[in-house]
Amino acid sequence: MPTESSTAAGDVDVVMSPEQLNELIDRQFPDYPACRVVRVDRRTLTMAVDGNRLRTRPGGTVSGPEQAGLVDLAAFLLINARLGPTLMALTSSLQINFLNRPRPGDLRVEARTAKFGRRLCVVLAELIGAEGELAASATLTYAIPPIAEQLPQGLSGLS
Repeated sequence: MPTESSTAAGDVDVVMSPEQLNELIDRQFPDYPACRVVRVDRRTLTMAVDGNRLRTRPGGTVSGPEQAGLVDLAAFLLINARLGPTLMALTSSLQINFLNRPRPGDLRVEARTAKFGRRLCVVLAELIGAEGELAASATLTYAIPPIAEQLPQGLSGLS
């Protein structure tokens, strides 16, 4: 059963609200205007996605790279929700299983922390298709920078 480390931010609530995370998307990820955080707490994040605005493959399937990008963005935002703006948090591993063809429409990404450590964070994420089917399941590991490196200079206005 997944556990969380109490050594990092294990005993704190979220630092960033859905509104602040959506502002972060607008500022730092202009390629993802279709994504909106609708709910976040210390362990989970739900992101709504307008799948009609995503890249598709022939036959009307949301592309695999697009699916991977969505789960990666949700994991990044969940980490930022816990720590505050941590733009230098980096994906060190992303393993994804494509389970069903997601068609454009109202999609959803559900992300939750499996382990939140001082230097590494493991996130489990699922992409839910427009008809409620599980489209993809992913495990992501993020490298968390030391506190002194979490927010690059000139970006302190995000918090």
